[in-house]
Amino acid sequence: MNFELLWMDALIVSLLWVAALAACVGRVKRGWMPATLSPVVVGVPLFPLGTFVFAASTAKFISKVEPNWFGYALSLLLAYLIGASLILRRASRRHPGLPPAAAAWRRGPLALAWLLAGAVGYMTLLNMDLVIRARGALLSVQMQSVYLATLPAITSDAQNAAPMYERAFAILREDPPAGVDNPPFGKSDNFDPNEPATIAFLNRQATTITLLRRAAALPRCRFDQDLLDPDVALMLPTLNAEHNAANVLRLHAREEIAHGHASSAIDDAGAILRMSRQFGERPTVIAALVAIDIDAMGNKTLEEALGLVKSQNELSGLRLEELSSFGRMFQQALRGEERFGLAQFGNMPPERTEKGSVMEAQHINIASAKAGIDGAFVRVFFVDSDVYLKLMENLQDLSVHPYYKIRRQLADIPGKTWGRGMLTSLVIPALAHALESCANAEASDACAQAAVAMTRFKIDRGSLPPHLGDLVPAYLDSVPIDPFDGQPLRLVIKGDQWIIYSVGPDCKDDGGVAITHGKGDVIFTLRNTGTQATTKP
Repeated sequence: MNFELLWMDALIVSLLWVAALAACVGRVKRGWMPATLSPVVVGVPLFPLGTFVFAASTAKFISKVEPNWFGYALSLLLAYLIGASLILRRASRRHPGLPPAAAAWRRGPLALAWLLAGAVGYMTLLNMDLVIRARGALLSVQMQSVYLATLPAITSDAQNAAPMYERAFAILREDPPAGVDNPPFGKSDNFDPNEPATIAFLNRQATTITLLRRAAALPRCRFDQDLLDPDVALMLPTLNAEHNAANVLRLHAREEIAHGHASSAIDDAGAILRMSRQFGERPTVIAALVAIDIDAMGNKTLEEALGLVKSQNELSGLRLEELSSFGRMFQQALRGEERFGLAQFGNMPPERTEKGSVMEAQHINIASAKAGIDGAFVRVFFVDSDVYLKLMENLQDLSVHPYYKIRRQLADIPGKTWGRGMLTSLVIPALAHALESCANAEASDACAQAAVAMTRFKIDRGSLPPHLGDLVPAYLDSVPIDPFDGQPLRLVIKGDQWIIYSVGPDCKDDGGVAITHGKGDVIFTLRNTGTQATTKP
């Protein structure tokens, strides 16, 4: 009902404006002035109404965003144009020798009515906004306990990796990889193990590499900023530092591989994989996505290093089976994101002191929250905290299930009813798509686990197995399941390449072809040197 009242009030305000200005224009005696001023009279309300229609039509027909306000905005614009044309037509009537009819209209009462109508509309909008902000604040407080439970566990300094990481970040920040052309820092596509800049940089960063390996071996990681509410602006420098630290280990591993030092490269790969879990414990989606990217870096490093492994001892430190699930990590991230989103929807971000500390929640005052007309309009027309909460909880429930079991539910999300939550319709599908990235990482990890088992098989028996089933039960309890279709992972042999693969997000078996342009498989390649064979998947 409140939206109908806003529609009617907006129409009344617009028409009263036209009537009041027509009364003023009707008193102008110069013949050319009324015709010149009439478009201005109509155009002032026409501009915001037309902008509303343009934005709503863009959202509906171009961006395909649901829900849309196109019908609401278009009907208001058409009603205004019809009403304004009738008022101007009435205002321009005149009898011979007399001024137009609008000249007799009383300007004072019309102006007062316009002001009162505007005040009523403004108060209606603010009251609706107050309800939304209060509801958002209440939900945010309710979610606070859930959010606190998702934070990395408090641990002793001896068990906390964060201080070591911070020392490593500081060293790397003071000595960036300037001049290094090798990937992942440089622009070159090919790795040159003899590049002087790379060798010099890695020598200078020997302490950083040691710190990163030691930190990755610790069971917990909790940074001081994890105690604060999520703030992307504050998090980005740390996330960039985490990614750069993983790149240092990646660069070091490639240098070690080039010189045949398999054990050191395996240690780097294992450290990168454990770092991805530690960094992903922070309950925000952006941290989880960075962790997924670091995990991919670790698996790629492992793929390059496994071919050099000659003994079981070189693999003893990997313990891939101990790595936590990305599904569980992403559930934690969604819980933190849910709480953060509710705070934003309620426009109730905690105030910060100059030093950046967060004030206690009980000091937040609903009445002191920002209540600008722009923010109120966005919240009233584009935010629905109840729908947001329902959909976020649905995503949290789905995130811990294998992707092949939730694919259909995720595909249905863009077609759900969003209430009035246009912003929700933008956020939720993006988060649902991120679950695909999560499944991609889990598929890659499953392939890596099978690859390590195959390498152990090769060390014991002299060659890689022709079937993944040959690894059971001596090296694997069972063949890992493909998260995209629920079937065991596949193996195809092409020459000297043993390719372990998942069918990937498109759920089509492409025979172990890497993903390009959204099509293909998630693959992990091992080389069986000196062997030439071909099998079908």
